[in-house]
Amino acid sequence: MTETHSGAQVRVVHGDRLDGDTPQTPGLFREAAFDSRNPGALHLSAFRSTVQPGAATGPHHHGDQETILYIISGTSRFRWGDRLENVAEAGPGDFVFIPGHVSHQEINASADAETVWVVVRSGVDPVVVNLPELDAFAERAAVEYTHR
Repeated sequence: MTETHSGAQVRVVHGDRLDGDTPQTPGLFREAAFDSRNPGALHLSAFRSTVQPGAATGPHHHGDQETILYIISGTSRFRWGDRLENVAEAGPGDFVFIPGHVSHQEINASADAETVWVVVRSGVDPVVVNLPELDAFAERAAVEYTHR
């Protein structure tokens, strides 16, 4: 038996209609597809993230929300932990899981090409807690960009 929800609709958000008016982290640009501002988004949010060539994000976490990233293009380096002491890399076709409240940093491992990911979070509110107190442990960007 299939459960139906009165008024529920399948929605499509085309790539040119993503919304950059969402909390940002220095070095990374988020464009929301689905979040609390969309009718029907009850448990998940989804967006596209782009890190410019050679850029590195500031340390941050996403509160209670769990995060899953799917790498579309580029090679990303992820650092996490109390002092960002853990490191892993992921490339096209790879998935990355980040538990809630885990401090982390994303780095574009290439100085020549941007990295692009699809991101899904376990909440509809765009929670981003930037952690400038961890900047001393963060990997430095190969290229500095101004915040969009």
